[in-house]
Amino acid sequence: MKRTMLFVLVIVALAFVVACTTPTAAPAPASSAAPAAGGIKGKKVCYLIPDAANAFLSALTQNVKSKFAADGVEVLIASADGDATKQANQIENCISQKVSGMILMAAVDPKAVESQVKTAKAAGIKVMGVPVPEQGPYDAIMHTDQTDIGKKMAQMGCDFINKNYATAADKSVEVAILSTEGTQELKNRTTGMRMIESLCSKAKMVKFVDVPNATITNAVSATENVLTANPNVKVFLVIGDSGAQGAAQAVAAYAKDKLAQYAVFSGDVSPDNQKVIKDCKTAYRGAVAIGGGPEELATSTYNIVKAMIAGEKFPAETLDPLITITCDSK
Repeated sequence: MKRTMLFVLVIVALAFVVACTTPTAAPAPASSAAPAAGGIKGKKVCYLIPDAANAFLSALTQNVKSKFAADGVEVLIASADGDATKQANQIENCISQKVSGMILMAAVDPKAVESQVKTAKAAGIKVMGVPVPEQGPYDAIMHTDQTDIGKKMAQMGCDFINKNYATAADKSVEVAILSTEGTQELKNRTTGMRMIESLCSKAKMVKFVDVPNATITNAVSATENVLTANPNVKVFLVIGDSGAQGAAQAVAAYAKDKLAQYAVFSGDVSPDNQKVIKDCKTAYRGAVAIGGGPEELATSTYNIVKAMIAGEKFPAETLDPLITITCDSK
């Protein structure tokens, strides 16, 4: 996905406090109350994502689907696999199926899909964009501060360096970034990661690897290449959860008996890997949890879209909170 990750966008972005304001209000504060299910049984919602191979997105979509199933609402999950044309066809298919709602997350080509969003709305479909920085044609948007995600990753890396390399000289602990800058959102996240040198005097950023599709496999390969060319790299800042898994696997193969010297940090995290991080048994030592955590983000998404298809009030904009999960946070 030259423009597939959004991570997390962001991933999530992936980008949120659970909404409780009106559509014209400022970004919404949190609320755990779900709207009533009246009149939505039998409806369909399309959930379009850039790549199901991303562990964070896969877990999120399945969680939202499970919540809607209890209401008798079918969620149709469609993965574009990083292909803008494929995603365009998927949107057309959703429109032809007369779905009631559509969640478009980290669009492969954000500008290209806007005309399709307008077509969907003209057909009576409510559309949410995630993570979308501006309202545009969407009925509702969810987003977060992508630069802050990257900065939080950098700070986790800095904390690891200061704790484990306390006597190291300035600019002596090498750092590599595995990310991409294919969209403005992802570029912002990467910009935040690059702040590690300004946050940490001991850190030295020696390598940036463009990984448009940061799957586990691709990240393993990218990390192996980094460690071959720059064998002194100790910290990896990786755009998303799947990529972080791959980086940790490569580190484990490279330095099985010296894992304590290495750290991998991610811009988003799935529920399963949240547990892996807290177990402190791998080099995967920290991540940014978008929306306050995987469960909280799924609940927020579900509540807002449920209100949209039920014809109830919903927030036009929701700004996701960000928390960090580390090996030290039990």
